[in-house]
Amino acid sequence: MNVYLIHTLCRRILHDKDFRKLVLMSPETALDTMPFSEEERAALLSGDVGRLNRAGASGFLLLILSRFEVFGLALPIFNRRMRTGAPD
Repeated sequence: MNVYLIHTLCRRILHDKDFRKLVLMSPETALDTMPFSEEERAALLSGDVGRLNRAGASGFLLLILSRFEVFGLALPIFNRRMRTGAPD
């Protein structure tokens, strides 16, 4: 898994308002603008932050996803998935 690319996505969501809007409106289209593998795309689109974190992605940077509730990650969902590692 390309952890650097996942971190880049998180920072881009934080700093790029237009990209953030695109992620919220059409997550698949937004992810198509970056060279994610199918495994990475699947984990991101399903909001599987536990899997991303176990693969090396920073929990701190992944928290940005819940800040803006992208990929369905409201804070309680994010916390549960990080603690249990299960999508739901």
